[in-house]
Amino acid sequence: MKSNTPVYYFRTRDLVTIGVLSALGGALSTYVGYLGRLVNVAVGVPFGAGQFLSGLHVFWIVLAAGLVRKTGAATLTGLLKGLVEFFTGNPHGIVIVLVSLAQGLIIDAGLTATGYRDSLPIYCIISGLAAASNVVLFQLLYFSGVPLVFFLLLVVLAFSSGIIFAGYFGKATLDLVIEANVMQVRTPTPPTVTKTRTQKRYLNPYKISAVVFLSIIFIGAGLYTIFVWRPIVDPLSCDVTGLVNNPYRFTYSAFSSEEIIVEAELVGSVTYVPPQNYTGIPLAIILSHAQPAEGASTLLVLASDGYSATFSLVDVLSDSGIIIIVDNGLRIVAKSYSGEFWVRKVSSLVIS
Repeated sequence: MKSNTPVYYFRTRDLVTIGVLSALGGALSTYVGYLGRLVNVAVGVPFGAGQFLSGLHVFWIVLAAGLVRKTGAATLTGLLKGLVEFFTGNPHGIVIVLVSLAQGLIIDAGLTATGYRDSLPIYCIISGLAAASNVVLFQLLYFSGVPLVFFLLLVVLAFSSGIIFAGYFGKATLDLVIEANVMQVRTPTPPTVTKTRTQKRYLNPYKISAVVFLSIIFIGAGLYTIFVWRPIVDPLSCDVTGLVNNPYRFTYSAFSSEEIIVEAELVGSVTYVPPQNYTGIPLAIILSHAQPAEGASTLLVLASDGYSATFSLVDVLSDSGIIIIVDNGLRIVAKSYSGEFWVRKVSSLVIS
């Protein structure tokens, strides 16, 4: 007698696994972006070097695909992860959903074509391709006219990141989860040897690396949340503090009568926006209201995710082309400056 119980492609456990890993990956994307900016600062460039951490975005997709082992798991994880990033305010907007989805499709296609073979080299190559795809997509969508050599360098950095952080550590974490029997996973070649006695399990250096890797990620994310990330109560306001005689909390609506229109062109690392009109409030007016003290020379613009940009105070006070606009929070538009000065989600303006 046939059962009338419907059989679904993804089991409840599969969907829970995909959902949890998508949420973790999406929520930690801001932290990964912050780490990328730290790398840029460490090597002395405003952008590019951070691509060496892009594999961290793919790690969660690889882990979900390896645990579920069904075609479509990586694609669904990529889609959901991208949506989490989008709704938590990723600066790339809806495009991040497309980028994350493409990474999932590449992981799916690669693992399906190889029959989900338990092979570290296969995981590394597929993960490298998925990580590198973000550079290609961003160049296609936001072509900034960068030299071919620089573009290829970014691809190589992202590919290497995918191999290390998504392929190697992703596979090591997957093996660790399977070894620990945290959850039942369908393996392509289940063991057939009958154990006559209890075998001792131990962590070899390969699996220890996964433990260390996960510990660093979660401890770092915790420290970032406590010491770096700044929660914003009102996204349309920010603090103006530092070496000033009148520190105050700037609110966009209170200065709406000061709005002007500035035509500006955004030239960023992988983003290019042609000249267009932006309506906002001159930063010079906002700072003048705080009455900078004698000897103040620098303006530090801080974002809620820890990102920052430093301006010369004299230049800002004399430049009407630097304004604050409303764009999913407060955002700096700096007409005569490159993309790294166009800070999003501004939380503080600190004069020193």
